[in-house]
Amino acid sequence: MTGAEVLSVVMARIGTGSGVTGINTELQNVLYDISSRADFLTTLAPIETSEGVAEYDQPEGLKRIYECYITGSEPLEVKTYRDYLKYLAEDGITNDEPTMYARRHGKLYFWPVPDGIYTVNVDHARYHPSTWTDILFGPQFNEAMFEGVLTALYKGQLFEKLRLNNKKITSRDIAEDATDSVDRTTTTDKEGTADDSTVTVDEDATESLNTDDDTDVLTYEFSKDFPEITKHESLYEAEIQKLIENMEIDTETVLVEYRDI
Repeated sequence: MTGAEVLSVVMARIGTGSGVTGINTELQNVLYDISSRADFLTTLAPIETSEGVAEYDQPEGLKRIYECYITGSEPLEVKTYRDYLKYLAEDGITNDEPTMYARRHGKLYFWPVPDGIYTVNVDHARYHPSTWTDILFGPQFNEAMFEGVLTALYKGQLFEKLRLNNKKITSRDIAEDATDSVDRTTTTDKEGTADDSTVTVDEDATESLNTDDDTDVLTYEFSKDFPEITKHESLYEAEIQKLIENMEIDTETVLVEYRDI
């Protein structure tokens, strides 16, 4: 699935008259949100060490590490960054094959400090990248993506186009809009001022309006909870829940099969 294909489906559902021309921001946020709900995206990233270097950049988009291991060796023991500092302060720097690691501020620290080149495999869950050619989620995620983008659009682009916040139509507004189709006469009061203007409607109308009267004729407000937001948000959350439940079922099945072997 590509971004263009998602846009095509979304436009078919909201109609071409919506004025929406792009969904890049909305789709990017939805992809990140989906990947944050559960470990839907997992991968194995190799980090090649250098002699005498303990600090390395963690894989891009890393969310959660399952384990780090050097092929043919036991998994590295996970420690805290404080443990690493304690190692430097108390044990001194020793060069050998790493057996421990810590994670802090986007960095991974391996110790003992590598005494040569090792390939440390980082088995981890990740967030969906912010730039992509093809979306990393499979077809089972399509409806979640569509509904997520629709929710974002109705809360953003479409909401701004449709929002009417505390709009009022007064008798003065109506009179000003009707200027071209009425005869206007000015009545001077006893103090000699002409503050009051009487608008006499043409022969097709039957009443007059005083333009000094700002009494509300109609007041209406656009609700932030209008049906489209509620509808698509509910569908989005339902799709996410279904994906999580399916993932848990698959995980349990794998565990059962493994135990039965």
